Amino acid sequence: MLRVFQVLLFLLAAVPCGIPFRYPPNPVFPSELAAYSLATLLVLAVAGLPTQRVETTRTPWMAIVWFGLAAVLGLQALTMTVPYWSDLTIPALYMVTAGMSVWALARARDEFGIAPLAQALAWGLVVGALFNSAIAVEQIYQLITSGPRLIFGNIGQKNMYGHYLAWGFASVMWLSATGRLPRWLTVTLSLWFALSMAYCGSRSPFLYAVAWLVFGLALAFGRQDVVRRLGRNLMIAGALIIAMQFVAPLINDVIGSLLRSQNEVPTGLDRLDSNGARRLVEWHKAWLTFEAHPLLGVGWGEYPAHGVALQVQPEFAKVVESVLFTHAHNSLLNLMAETGVIGTGIVVLGILAAFFGLWSRRDDDVAMFAAALVAVSILHSLVEYPLWYYHFFGPFALMLFLAFGATPRKGPAVSRGGFALYGIASVAAAVFGGLTYLKIYPIIDPSDSVATNERNLKTLGELRHNPLVDFYADYALSNYITASAENIDWKLGILDRLNAVRPYPGQLSDAAIMHAIKGDAAQAQTLMRQAAFAYPESLDYFRDELARFPNDTRVQALAKPVDEGEAMFGKQKHDGE
Repeated sequence: MLRVFQVLLFLLAAVPCGIPFRYPPNPVFPSELAAYSLATLLVLAVAGLPTQRVETTRTPWMAIVWFGLAAVLGLQALTMTVPYWSDLTIPALYMVTAGMSVWALARARDEFGIAPLAQALAWGLVVGALFNSAIAVEQIYQLITSGPRLIFGNIGQKNMYGHYLAWGFASVMWLSATGRLPRWLTVTLSLWFALSMAYCGSRSPFLYAVAWLVFGLALAFGRQDVVRRLGRNLMIAGALIIAMQFVAPLINDVIGSLLRSQNEVPTGLDRLDSNGARRLVEWHKAWLTFEAHPLLGVGWGEYPAHGVALQVQPEFAKVVESVLFTHAHNSLLNLMAETGVIGTGIVVLGILAAFFGLWSRRDDDVAMFAAALVAVSILHSLVEYPLWYYHFFGPFALMLFLAFGATPRKGPAVSRGGFALYGIASVAAAVFGGLTYLKIYPIIDPSDSVATNERNLKTLGELRHNPLVDFYADYALSNYITASAENIDWKLGILDRLNAVRPYPGQLSDAAIMHAIKGDAAQAQTLMRQAAFAYPESLDYFRDELARFPNDTRVQALAKPVDEGEAMFGKQKHDGE
């Protein structure tokens, strides 16, 4: 059974982030589904362990954290209006499965010891990071020969790509410290990962480097040999990450000369002075949202609508970035806004317990290795939201357990049958989710065929009631909607629900126009003002939409917030809507 757990941990670390990203309704759903399925199989594997050992392993504290957060979502479902059940069911499934996979790993640890399990995870991260960095080579070549593009492997986002590379880099350092990686390979992989992190263009690796330099220095004075070697290796890794930011431009010059190109791959160092003002705006808005809803927050996934509503304030609107921020780009503040002190307190207390518990495990090289991985995720989460995706959250939950694997002295015990029962139900949910995704993915956008669109509308109408994809079904239906008096109640039933959660520009303007047609002038003005101030690059699009109703004074009254937006922002480059 050890091999089963090792294979599953290896695959969980390596495979999901190697799956190419897709497009709407959820670009990384295949990666999330793969990670969720592998975590579920980890839970199912417990059924193969000896009964006596299984039933004596108490629920780890680091599993209770995720069970607790899932319970908060359940409390929100009972006490709040729920626009879309998928905004609660999917995160809750992720949290419970993360907790169960942590519990499964605890039981495997009690049976086999933690070292062989951690090694499998580490090797998976190394192989996965190496694979993604190999994919990025072609992307770098395209940038140099054809002009600007992003470098992100198969992950689809440069900062998350840099995060994953850092996980792989830390794994190399630990495997080397334990003697499982020859020196020549350690040197080769270290130089390669440091260069790849420079070429991803993310600024977050500077945070990882500083953290590893400080943490490594502390470990270098430890009492245990492997821990001391790991500390020295982490300091070397931190130094290499920083040094390669300066070496990479020199390599650019050589490659550019060989390929006769003037295009250079930008590094994180080149982007240090990039404007981060919009992040500060989102952080402020998330704090204001928390202040208004301090106990349970506004509900999971509902910050974006509050962020757009606040964007009309001039002090926020003057920082222009014409996109929907579906997250506050600070996971702590976003958690506060969406789950209040109750949900945030559960997570923060759990992570702090793991942090302060490191001292008691300072001679445990596995715990120190896991702490280096966790530090990457925590630091990245302060400026973005990698843990909102299961292919990052699932491994992170296991890493947090590796760093702090304590369990209560007393607690519930679950038999092998209990784990098997949950695993089977979770597999069924994964299969159902995958089949539903395959059904909705091809019909997100309208077809040129009227008959095809009629079939698509029927299918999407059925999927609106599916608790795993009701949001995505309405999102797809909004692409089939044109503002008009025809079927206005049905259309507004879709758009108003969407705008209460994630209001995009076209959905806001269409809803505003139809509310105006219905005579709800105040609501129409509010929606169009939000659209104009949150999406100034779409001002021309909004004018074009209003021009479709030249004789309707109710609709033409919506030109006022558009005029106010133009007075504030001036003429903006049209975003192509």
